[in-house]
Amino acid sequence: MTTVATALEFRDFGLAHDRPGGAVQLFVGASFALAQHGFYLFCGRSGGGKSSLLRVLAGLVDPREPAPIRSGELLAWGEPVTGGRRDALRLRTAAILQDEGLLDELSPRANVELALRAAGRSVRLAPGLLALAGIPEPGPSVAELSGGMRKRVAVARALASEPRLLLCDEPTAGLDETAARQIALLLRSTHDAERTRTTIVTTHDFDAFAALADGVMVLDPADRTLRLEGPGWREPPGAGLAAGPAPAGEPAVAHGVRRALLQLGAAAATCGEALRRLPPVELAVTARTVARFCVEPALFVGACGAVVGGLATFFALRNNPVQGGFESALLSGTGKVAVAVLVPLLCGFFFTARIGAGAAARLGTMQRTNQIAALQMLGIRPADYLLTPLVWGMVIGMPVATLVGVVAAAGAAWLAASGASGFTTTGWANAFFAAVTAGDLLAVLGKAALSGLLVALCSYHVGTGPKPSGAAVGAAVDEAIVRGMAIVLAVHALGTFWAYA
Repeated sequence: MTTVATALEFRDFGLAHDRPGGAVQLFVGASFALAQHGFYLFCGRSGGGKSSLLRVLAGLVDPREPAPIRSGELLAWGEPVTGGRRDALRLRTAAILQDEGLLDELSPRANVELALRAAGRSVRLAPGLLALAGIPEPGPSVAELSGGMRKRVAVARALASEPRLLLCDEPTAGLDETAARQIALLLRSTHDAERTRTTIVTTHDFDAFAALADGVMVLDPADRTLRLEGPGWREPPGAGLAAGPAPAGEPAVAHGVRRALLQLGAAAATCGEALRRLPPVELAVTARTVARFCVEPALFVGACGAVVGGLATFFALRNNPVQGGFESALLSGTGKVAVAVLVPLLCGFFFTARIGAGAAARLGTMQRTNQIAALQMLGIRPADYLLTPLVWGMVIGMPVATLVGVVAAAGAAWLAASGASGFTTTGWANAFFAAVTAGDLLAVLGKAALSGLLVALCSYHVGTGPKPSGAAVGAAVDEAIVRGMAIVLAVHALGTFWAYA
């Protein structure tokens, strides 16, 4: 008699969401096993907990949110699944998440090559994987792909690590009947090609997977159970109705305090990760980010600096209380304040509004569309690919932008001084820079670099937080702007006081 190997085993396993006022039970008492090389569908109502279980299996539990409440045991090939990225299941699992999680800045081939590099395999395998997924000529841009083609690229990328467990979260969602069936057949054919692979597909589209499944995992909201049915099982009418929550847990106040502590811990973890991962691993990504952060805001910050410098000089000379006397001394004071304090502070604001907000928006969108989760599934630390380039980009970019703003402000001040009081170029330069020292410029660069570091950490932390909706992405952008400007103001205020008090 042949013994069938077990891939996943549920032993009286249960899962619940931790919510204010109590826990919301998803299911309890699940006891069954999934055979190795089985192809299983996973069904249940939307919002009932399918994605939560898949994220536990994939190790994608967000440390900023209270972790799901678990009971019983969940084993993978005989080893406990903890839900963390360090458990034994981590290197054996790949996932095709909702929204695919493809990195928009990379081509389809580059997405697959990134997964191959992370798995320690040759990037030369990328064309073959894409061809296997039905894309022999993928094109240069992810944005140009149809929904079906994006799904195929996601399949090719997931196969790059040769996973033993493949998790697919609604892989046919949003596709027409023909495209959905093609994706279902593709998943089954690639599954059959690897005899040690087990595949779990969450879906409501039974027609697309007709005659393809070896069994169906059913999450029943009525009695909060998770069970395994035969391949012929179909979802009955009305099964999508949700059962009410089962409150039983900590009070709302305690829940809120715990969430606040988790957020604080996550902020500290972001700072620690930035220091540990400071030497760039993704050199090309870091170089591109630094170049972009130096070039993109230059025109905007320079124009703003010119307006501030020109107006400050014109106003000071035209409102001279001694009616034209001591103009050189007045211009010297204006130059000192503009170069050492005012223009650098405002340049920090302008840079934050332009770059900090953009970074938070990009990261928030990546979090919302599962691109950051996809990096984690590939075994790539988000800090290496996102945080380290962001830190270097802002630490270098903000001082560069500030210098551009100061130079533009000085040029506008020269024009204003010439027009308002007839200063010659030499006369203006001797007066405007008379009180400016090398120490002033070092202080300006130091404040800008420190501001850039802290704004980068703030933008990353805010942008990569949980994004349950598109509105949360917009709120993160607003929060990044407000916090970033507060950081710049505090750094410049304290730095200026320390340097000149």
